Amino acid sequence: MTRVLALALLLAACAAPPPAKSSPNARPLAGTSWTMVHEAGASAIPTIEFREAGRASGFTGCNQWFAQVDRSEAGLSFNSIGMTRRACEPAAMEIERAFAQSLSRARAAQVDDEMLTLIGEDGEAVARFERER
Repeated sequence: MTRVLALALLLAACAAPPPAKSSPNARPLAGTSWTMVHEAGASAIPTIEFREAGRASGFTGCNQWFAQVDRSEAGLSFNSIGMTRRACEPAAMEIERAFAQSLSRARAAQVDDEMLTLIGEDGEAVARFERER
């Protein structure tokens, strides 16, 4: 009986899939802060701060924003995006509009050292950010 049990345990261990390797794209985002890569002279620079798992917030260049973040092996998405409603100069409002659109289009995140890239459904980068120091 003991041999049968030992053999069953050995077979079960051999049949188990190997542990998943950690992908650079699976790095935790909670507790990190990022500043959007921008053109020189931009009047407003959006930011992202990933809080406890599942929440993000920051500055759009005009208003404060917040969102629910769903992240899994399948990707990443920002949901229930909200923001304050302060009116700003037209250039800052345009940056805010483009930033909000980037958040809503994001389907994945890639983290490479000091760079965060939000990737859209088509696999193209929708926004790039540098880690805040």
